[in-house]
Amino acid sequence: MALQRLLDRTENPLEPAELYTRVEFPEPPDDRPYVFVNMVATVDGRIVIGEVGESATGVGEATDQLLFRRLQWVGDAAMIGSATLRATPVVLYPAEKPRFVVTRQGDIPLNNRFFTDSPDRAYVIAPEDLPTEKRDLIRANTCLIERGRGGVNLVEALRYLRQEMGIRYLLCEGGAVLNEELIKIGCMDELFLTVTPKLKGGTHLPGILEGQGFPRGEYCPVDLLSLYCDGDELYFRYRIGKETHTAQPFRK
Repeated sequence: MALQRLLDRTENPLEPAELYTRVEFPEPPDDRPYVFVNMVATVDGRIVIGEVGESATGVGEATDQLLFRRLQWVGDAAMIGSATLRATPVVLYPAEKPRFVVTRQGDIPLNNRFFTDSPDRAYVIAPEDLPTEKRDLIRANTCLIERGRGGVNLVEALRYLRQEMGIRYLLCEGGAVLNEELIKIGCMDELFLTVTPKLKGGTHLPGILEGQGFPRGEYCPVDLLSLYCDGDELYFRYRIGKETHTAQPFRK
């Protein structure tokens, strides 16, 4: 099959075969990078087809993998959560791109190629009150950025990436907990979402967001920017709203 354009509201659409080889974004804020998230999910919203704690391997098809790699080149850097790193035996990014892993407790596989391929480009973002032995181990193997206590202060971490490291556009590849934290603090700007023609089921399996969610009746609106397909697999690009809305009760 081949990529087909179903809808594109962006200013300068590329030919479908060149989708995401170049992506135009608005100017980033002064205090953080412009954050775009890339995820793949089944039709019923599951992001793994294995078990909890396993990677997304097997969810998307070949074209999803192609677009996944293209989006890694679009940003100045990439960020993932520690659970995603632990679940994925080999995490690869373009060698010259900085990559960041966010961890609350410091439990990260320092032998993953995420670190070993480009040690000077790998960073750990963690709270300031990590146990001493974990802090020392991380510092002995890679760069440590400490922001927050009792958990990572993502607002301050993103401020550091933008203002101290000059990162303007940041790709986030999950996982679901990190995604929800980003959207809750108003720091997710776009979502690239592949919906693959599979049904999985399983209430215990994660979706693209995991956490407490918004209060009852509230939701975050999104605007559809583009939609492409390859066969039955769909590739959505959304802009994320910055204010929550309240659902109105249905009236007959």
